[in-house]
Amino acid sequence: MRMEIVFFLISCLLLFTNHHHLLCPVEAAQNSEYPYSFMTTDAEKAAARTYDYIIVGGGAAGCPLAATLSQNYTVLVLERGGSPYGNPVTADNKVFYKVFGNASDYPYELEGFVTEDGVQTARGRVLGGGTSVNAGFYSRASLQYIRNMGWDEKIVNESYEWVEKSNAFKPDKLFVWSSAVRDGLLEAGVLPYNGYTLNNLEGTKISATIFDNNGKRHTAADLLQHANPDNIIVLLNATASRILFDSSSGKLKATGVEFTGTNGKSYQVSTNKSTNLSEVILSAGPIGSPQLLLLSGIGPSDELEKLNIAVHLDLKLVGKRVQDPPRATVIIESPKPLEFGNIQIVGIIDNSNIYIEPTSYFTEINATHNEYYGVIFSKVAYPLSTGELKLRSKDPRDVPSVRYNYYSNPSDLKECMLGVKTLTRISMTSSLQKFAFNVSGNSKMLQYSGSALPQNPSDNDALAKFCKDTRSSIWHFHGGCQIDLVIDKMHHVKGVDSLRVVDNSIFKDSPGTNPQATTMMLGRYMGLHILKERIGN
Repeated sequence: MRMEIVFFLISCLLLFTNHHHLLCPVEAAQNSEYPYSFMTTDAEKAAARTYDYIIVGGGAAGCPLAATLSQNYTVLVLERGGSPYGNPVTADNKVFYKVFGNASDYPYELEGFVTEDGVQTARGRVLGGGTSVNAGFYSRASLQYIRNMGWDEKIVNESYEWVEKSNAFKPDKLFVWSSAVRDGLLEAGVLPYNGYTLNNLEGTKISATIFDNNGKRHTAADLLQHANPDNIIVLLNATASRILFDSSSGKLKATGVEFTGTNGKSYQVSTNKSTNLSEVILSAGPIGSPQLLLLSGIGPSDELEKLNIAVHLDLKLVGKRVQDPPRATVIIESPKPLEFGNIQIVGIIDNSNIYIEPTSYFTEINATHNEYYGVIFSKVAYPLSTGELKLRSKDPRDVPSVRYNYYSNPSDLKECMLGVKTLTRISMTSSLQKFAFNVSGNSKMLQYSGSALPQNPSDNDALAKFCKDTRSSIWHFHGGCQIDLVIDKMHHVKGVDSLRVVDNSIFKDSPGTNPQATTMMLGRYMGLHILKERIGN
């Protein structure tokens, strides 16, 4: 059957409700915090049923995946966090800087942790995942990336468009700092100027954001508006502790999930036993998905045995080859007012792995005085350095030990130095010198908060030092359940029936300038492919 015909049939099926799978609704009062009737914290009722699909994680991939599968099949989403709705911390574009800068102050939205490299980072702990707390930039992966992943280009494009109808917005104007850095990039030779485009193109461009032009955030949870409300339950504050298996057929098969509810009680929920096509799908992200496989006894046997975890499958590469593209950052104090500005533009340097993006913010010193800061950072998009994730304990609430080995491959440091050299050139342009302070007479200088950029863009020692001194996470970590290593092309965990992984833990490289667009696309894309498989069966 031709691909076009198959997906046409799926589109037709999505117009109808499969009444054989209708769920009795879980009672949940619809209000600003719970806008969907199927959102609940009632673990008792949620666990009393069986489901065609149990999805662990309601993040950037899990929400669109659940919405798609629910059109014809029953779905339970287990989300360890709460609702992003009715919450000023997740709602508007003026708050994200405070959240990521002070993760410990926002425990209901974000979980901060320190890598074994000593780098402070964080992951979302709320429905919508990172899309509920991030800087909002929306840009597609390159065509080459899509081809390298072996994805169907037509369905990828349709899946991006499905996401973008409700979650991607063209800025109606640029922030002051975004406009200045855009012009500085062009002056520094990051050409051509591509204007507004969602595509990944070398040069300088404006792209979309998940903040609308009223400053309201639209998270992956918004994609649940497309779900069939009769076929889905989204259980909040539910922490998965292990996957349940059956091996009576001679092969390991996932049959459910054990989790802890908001009341601290442990529950077990099962997939639908009337069909062999029911599945558990991990969408808990590049920390949560490999962690849950390890907690469930799937991973390197020697590591599991040290924690007295029963080994179900010795899958050596679970938690391996994790990456976090390193970031070098400059913060420039501004003598003129700047907005809280989320990311709107990017410079993609040709023949390199460098992406350059700006943001801005201000701090209130007192009732009459603010201090304004413009930020520019350079990301090494495709690092060669890799690390690993290991369990610290058998407690699913403990963040695993993660080491990314930033700059352990010398090529990554060389790429970073190229990015910092470009930052230095941007700082010397007339567009950026407008933000210099008067220091004496007619002399003007940029004022830095933190490390100053090297004065000489040809001083390699100074460039390398700046990379190391400002080394930080851009929160785009991935891997741990890599495609071809831990999962196959259709995302089945190798050696296990009825278990898949669909999130950015499967990526070999971070997609595009910022991964959220492609991660949301992936949820929709894999949902359509799973529906296609069921038509074939």
